[in-house]
Amino acid sequence: MSAVAKPLQEAGCDHRRLQQMLAALNEQLGLAGIWYCYDIDHPGKWRKRVKSSDKMIRSFVRRRRLFASSGAAAELWQQQMSHYQGLGHILEGIWNQQRYFWPMRELPLVMSRRLSKAGVEALVTFTVPCPLSPEFRGRFTLLLPDSQSVAQLIATAEMVQRQLQELQVRIALEFGKSINPLVDYNIVNPLSAYILGLLAQGQDREQVSAQLRLTLRGVDYHVSVLKELLEARNIAQLVYRAGQCQLI
Repeated sequence: MSAVAKPLQEAGCDHRRLQQMLAALNEQLGLAGIWYCYDIDHPGKWRKRVKSSDKMIRSFVRRRRLFASSGAAAELWQQQMSHYQGLGHILEGIWNQQRYFWPMRELPLVMSRRLSKAGVEALVTFTVPCPLSPEFRGRFTLLLPDSQSVAQLIATAEMVQRQLQELQVRIALEFGKSINPLVDYNIVNPLSAYILGLLAQGQDREQVSAQLRLTLRGVDYHVSVLKELLEARNIAQLVYRAGQCQLI
């Protein structure tokens, strides 16, 4: 196993603990399921690397780190991945609103039927800020089983928002390093993030080059890409910005 493979493998570890957190909240609220992703604030902020909204939508629906309260809820998301690319207006609503009720009548017929078969009548996405980074958000999509649960959610929306904010803090503290949204979207290459981590630990370019079996030019390339992306003029500023984005 290469020097970089082991850390990347550890970053892909099993997050059963996160699923347990979501499952507990799901039971408490009486939902049909919860979808969760640790997300960037808005794709427009990263337009340098994400050239179009279509590409961002593809990245969103194919992302590696989307979690669910159960295996059945996760499978329901996977079954419908192909449909989300045609629902850009819904994703814009999710990105731009703190609470977004999905327009169920605008969903594709196949998607609606699958949701109905799974006992889901409505979807609402709550977006909560991450206290550890102004760049990130937690997005919780609640799968509501009936009209009564919709009415109850509307009546208790502020309380639910606070519960989700508290849960997001716990998730960020426990899992933030391994589900970083910038890496998840491939806005930041995992190898680039790893190289930056080594430099932040005090290794010089030569040490990083030898450890990862890269040329010095290769190390410099990854650093220059990160500088441009995070708008940093030098290594010190780059390390600071990377810390803000929880890359190190």
